[in-house]
Amino acid sequence: MKKILLSPVFIGAGLTLFGQSQEVVQKDSIPWELRKQSIIYNTATAFNDPVVAKVALYNLIAENPGNHTLYDSLALIYFQYNQNVSAALVAQQAIQLNPRDMFATKIAASAFEQIGAADKALIHYEKLYLTDGNISVLYKMAFLQMELKRFAEANTSTDIIIGDPSAKEINIVFPTTDNAGQEVSLDIAAYRIKAMIEEARGNTDLAKAKYLEVLEMKPGFQIVQQQLRELTKMKEEE
Repeated sequence: MKKILLSPVFIGAGLTLFGQSQEVVQKDSIPWELRKQSIIYNTATAFNDPVVAKVALYNLIAENPGNHTLYDSLALIYFQYNQNVSAALVAQQAIQLNPRDMFATKIAASAFEQIGAADKALIHYEKLYLTDGNISVLYKMAFLQMELKRFAEANTSTDIIIGDPSAKEINIVFPTTDNAGQEVSLDIAAYRIKAMIEEARGNTDLAKAKYLEVLEMKPGFQIVQQQLRELTKMKEEE
């Protein structure tokens, strides 16, 4: 199951996701149907029943279709259970209701990336980067720009990452043959993208040189070693 580190979402004015009391409450401005569906949602969430939780959210949306936080909660459930198409569509609806909804923007970016919609994922990652300048988001952008053959933009993104001192302190994990994973700093990961850009452009000699530079910076970088072997084999077969 995917996990996404996002702050809790609140449902409706005055209704929190957790801590609902089942005691009889005094009449207030919150309609009973909203209160009931919120209790159902909270209970289903506590008992790890996403199906019932989703039904409760849909009922809440029917009563309050303009509340973007309801769509946030629904998108998060879909995303957590790998229903990425639904997660992306629901998140987009939340963004339509509130263009500044960064919670939904994060889900949309990740969900579109998971389903291979690189162009749509990039749009949402760009929005996130423009909001907080997070270079980890910029790394995602660089990779997607490369996939979309927007090589100049990808190179610019990697240059910004490499030039940021904090990139040496941020690590990302790459797969390894023993499934243990290998931590690599973000600046070295950005250098790898530069090599991949040249390979995608057909500049095999330059790509090889750049892969070797990466291995000088990070000896034993398994995925780069594999890429270099494949590139060398391809060149020999030409």
